[in-house]
Amino acid sequence: MSKLIIIGLGGIGGALAEPLARYMAHSDGGKQILLIDGDRYETRNADRQRVTGDEIGQHKADAWARRLSRMFSGLDIKSVTDYVTPANIQRMILAGDTVMLCVDNHATRNLVQEHMVRLRDAILVSGGNDYTDGNVQIFVKKKGRVLTAPITKHHPEIAYPRDRRPDEIGCDEEIPQSPQLVFTNFMAAAVMMNAYYKIMGGATLSYGEVYFDIDKNIARTVKRAA
Repeated sequence: MSKLIIIGLGGIGGALAEPLARYMAHSDGGKQILLIDGDRYETRNADRQRVTGDEIGQHKADAWARRLSRMFSGLDIKSVTDYVTPANIQRMILAGDTVMLCVDNHATRNLVQEHMVRLRDAILVSGGNDYTDGNVQIFVKKKGRVLTAPITKHHPEIAYPRDRRPDEIGCDEEIPQSPQLVFTNFMAAAVMMNAYYKIMGGATLSYGEVYFDIDKNIARTVKRAA
């Protein structure tokens, strides 16, 4: 059975997790959600992520799974407290799954896209942002036919990443983090959910990417033909 997968439960993933679960709980679609994140809550996350004092040090995926399970008992919600890697991606993401990719590194984006492009049916919505602007990319493949361009096609920084996945960074190294703003995270999450809503409703998107800027309060769609 196909499922909704949220990869990354930080600023963007945490902003869309509850609204998506609420929508699924009250719609006729699928009821399975898989939350994936190897990261744990830190005190510094509190400025833009939903975290209580007793959750500091806990895995974000587990914390969100508990919250959502209490709120929406009709959903089947599971968590994975690992990062996505070449060793585990094949058992996590299956044909027909919808992935909301909310990570902050190109290496993971590349890994997920390269896996999903090989599936017969796949929906990938990837969002990211800098401090006040960002973009959302959509890859859709149905019955073996690619309908929108892979997120790597027009972005060489994703196709040829110069950063590393979190699982490739040693325990004695700190994972690089750029300053983030809660309002920009929510904008990215909203654009991602808009795309999800249209795709789940059976619509063919007229765009494959959205650029947004909260300073200018604008969002601009771009067609990314397969």
